[in-house]
Amino acid sequence: MTPDPVILQAGEFYHKERFGPETVNRGAVLLECEWDGGAFESGVMLGGLFRQGEFRGGTFWGGVFWEGQWQGGTWESGFDREGRYRPRTDVPDYA
Repeated sequence: MTPDPVILQAGEFYHKERFGPETVNRGAVLLECEWDGGAFESGVMLGGLFRQGEFRGGTFWGGVFWEGQWQGGTWESGFDREGRYRPRTDVPDYA
């Protein structure tokens, strides 16, 4: 039996939390959080670590995009898979 999805909504704010594969972000702001699977559909990931999952929409800003699939969204700035900082004018190929 698979667990029920955890849906993060617009207007919600999370700080230094970890989200697993059952999570879907539909507009929440995540500050210095860990994304460890699931679908990031909208919202903001500010700082933190994107370990795995699908980034489908929203804004990635100042974090580390370690693994996962980039399918859409806005790259404001952050660190790529090699640990190199990339501003919004130097977007990684996968973003």
